[in-house]
Amino acid sequence: MGKEFGRPDWTPLERLIGSHCCQFMWMWREGGIEFYKHITTRRYLLLDSEGHCYRQSGAGLEAVDVAVELKRVTGD
Repeated sequence: MGKEFGRPDWTPLERLIGSHCCQFMWMWREGGIEFYKHITTRRYLLLDSEGHCYRQSGAGLEAVDVAVELKRVTGD
């Protein structure tokens, strides 16, 4: 299963941060996970369609707390 570069799905991010989506770029979808990149910090926020958040690690993707990860990604 590789990267999909079709139509962006902003729904998971919109549900999480509403109108602040303009701070992110949609990069791709892989395995049902949307990869969004923060414009300023250049860090990735990974969300699935249910709003669960993930972070890449040496062992692959691991589930993480969405509030903590959002703070890390945005630099707030």
